[in-house]
Amino acid sequence: MSTGAIGHRICCFGDSLVNGVRDGEKGGWPMRLGRRLLDEAKREVTIYNLGIRAETTEGLKARWKFEAELRMVTEFPNVLMFSFGVNDANHAEDRGEETTMRVSPAKSATNAAEIIGEAVKLAPTLWIGPQAVIDGSKSSQEINERLEGLNQIYLETARGFDVPYLDLFKITLADETWQKALRRGDGYHPDKAGYDRVAELIWEWDGWKRAVGLID
Repeated sequence: MSTGAIGHRICCFGDSLVNGVRDGEKGGWPMRLGRRLLDEAKREVTIYNLGIRAETTEGLKARWKFEAELRMVTEFPNVLMFSFGVNDANHAEDRGEETTMRVSPAKSATNAAEIIGEAVKLAPTLWIGPQAVIDGSKSSQEINERLEGLNQIYLETARGFDVPYLDLFKITLADETWQKALRRGDGYHPDKAGYDRVAELIWEWDGWKRAVGLID
């Protein structure tokens, strides 16, 4: 691991799972990554948590570039991080046994491609795949089935743009720490332990380490 005071500006975009809803320490996984960069790697880093609760890719598409450009500094290396999907997959309407997604798979795919395609033109870009919701009721199982499909679409999109993609869906669906944290939360948002777990998975990921210069 290399160390040194490199002043990365890291913008983290997404929804409540980026923002850190129900996180007792506040700040979600972006705060944890920033703290470890400061404490362990001695990096003078600035982390911007730009997650908005309940936001879909429709909302993110409309705002992210303006917000990123306000925070990007030419004298310092910039990194853009994205994580979304749960709100696209969530229920928009409930008609008895049938529900519809807030954003269709086709539209979510189009939005994701537009977001990531623009991001890679601005700065090194990382994509954190959506995390599973609680493996429980019929409703949550349906959301996870949708997320599984979106995750595959996102993965293929990331490959097309040659963007590092951290596939967390299957991991979090089966991970005992994550699922217990969701049970202590509200089924969609974990407690502190869940954000600890995601931060650890990102920290150990080579895509992250390369983007912030911890490995070549």
